[in-house]
Amino acid sequence: MGVMELGVPPKERAKIYRRAIVKETDDFAYVDPVEVRVKFRNYTKAGLLRLPSFNGWCD
Repeated sequence: MGVMELGVPPKERAKIYRRAIVKETDDFAYVDPVEVRVKFRNYTKAGLLRLPSFNGWCD
């Protein structure tokens, strides 16, 4: 699980914004996790994905 800020095309990003909001505060809107396929270079020492990029939606 993680957050992808870069590498998501605008058309695909718009689909995420249309999802139902689970919880909302003054500063944040929380949505259910979205499963996607990503390509990445390798893992960092901390076990995170290095340079993840959007590759498609999971079925």
